[in-house]
Formats: sequence, C-alpha cells, structure tokens
Amino acid sequence: MQCHSGKEVNANAARSGEVVTKGDYLRGQLASFRRRVHRALALVEEAAAIGPVGVCFSGGKDSTVLLHLVRRVLPEAPAGFFDSGAELADTLALMAATPNLTVIPAEPSLIEMCRAGGYWGAQTDTPDLEFDFGEHLIFEPSRQFRARHDLEVLALGLRAQESVGRWFNARRKGALYWHQGERVWHLCPLQDWSTDDIWAYIAVNEVPYNRAYDRMSGLGMDRDQMRVSCALGADAVGFGRYAYLKQLDPELWNRLVAVFPKLAVYV
Repeated sequence: MQCHSGKEVNANAARSGEVVTKGDYLRGQLASFRRRVHRALALVEEAAAIGPVGVCFSGGKDSTVLLHLVRRVLPEAPAGFFDSGAELADTLALMAATPNLTVIPAEPSLIEMCRAGGYWGAQTDTPDLEFDFGEHLIFEPSRQFRARHDLEVLALGLRAQESVGRWFNARRKGALYWHQGERVWHLCPLQDWSTDDIWAYIAVNEVPYNRAYDRMSGLGMDRDQMRVSCALGADAVGFGRYAYLKQLDPELWNRLVAVFPKLAVYV
C-alpha cells in the first residue's frame, strides 16, 4: 500500500523527502487551528441535517482531509473517485486502501478524448472532434455517484487560496449552498484553510496520504505547487508537471508519450 500513516509522519517529520514537517505538527497544536477544525466539523453536522452526504475524493491532500473530517461526523459517508484514466499510480494505490469508495471511470476516458481530438501529436482521423471535458470527467460521474447513494449533499475539498474564482465563490455563496444547476447541496468546509492548515491536520490526526507528495518533495517541488490530479491536461502544462512526471510515475509517463509524442517537449 503506497500511503503513509500519521504515526510514520510524526515520528519522522524531519526526515529528508517527507512533505510533512515538524512545523506542521506544531501548527496543529495552536488554538486558532483547533477552532478552524471545530468550525469545519460544525459545517459537516449542519450538512448532515439536510440529508445523506457523500465526499468527492480525488486522492489529493485537500480531499483527503475533507474525507477524514466528514467521517468523524458520519463514519459511513461514501466517497466517490472519478477516474480520468490518467491517474498517478500512487493515487490509485490510495484509492485501493480507502474503505467505502465508489470508483466511477470517465466514459470516454481523458486519454480517449484527447487521442480522438489529436492532442499533443496523437494520431487521429477526427482532428477537429471536441468534447465537453467537464461533463465527462466531473458532472456525469458526479450524477452517477449521487444516484448510487441517494445523496443530497456533495462535500468538496475546495479552498479559496487555490484560485481567484474559488475565492469569489467562497465569499458569494459560503461554505454550504444549493447548486441550482446540478440540483444538489455543496459543502465546502475547507474554504478558509491554507496549505499549511491542510498538512497540519494530516500530521496531528495521523491521516494516510498520497505518497506522490513525498516523491514531489524529494524532487524539490514547492508544496504549494504540488498536484496529484490527473496527469494529462492544460493545468499539468501550466504547473510544469510534465517535467516531474517522468520521475514520479515512469510507467504512466511512457504510456502517455506513446500516444501523445509531443508531450516530450515539456521535459
């Protein structure tokens, strides 16, 4: 199983290559941090009064903390992983170790959509073919997840610090709001958390996390730039992830380059 427990983290927090540090553990002792956790748990309880809650779980640090928080209040809350078909091996290992998890593959997969559209030098007979990536990768899997578990609330690990759009959304809608388009409640209890808060929670609560973060730390990546979301897309180019992917997950890298040869220019 390729994930770390908090006991390992706390015992070896200063070890080279570990993304979690002793400073994270110390931050987790602060009264201000404990108040932040208390507010998040209160939001989960408020959402639970609306109806069944499910957690959208990507295997990233934010959704890892989100799942742990929700299950402190609702131990049987289901988690849903929307598999793009281009996920890190460490992410898939964490999914295999996560109980009560529903895996919903994208149909078609991200690789199939990008191949059909001729992205990054892929051979195709339909170079102008376009897909609604959000629909296939997020919204349709989300609807399937909700239907399978009769969910009325979806918990999301969104944080205002991540983008201007998320900051405005947090200020405008709050942490628990009705999404008119999808006809479901959204719960976002981590909106005001920082990256340091996330790692502090993982440290002090001994939460297993995605081992890819330790690999990134060992490669010298700044942890504010670390991402474990699907390894194929414009975001991966923007954050320079392809420069690291070959070392993080050689098997996935080779599989992608075999289909999309022009990805090699980013390394």
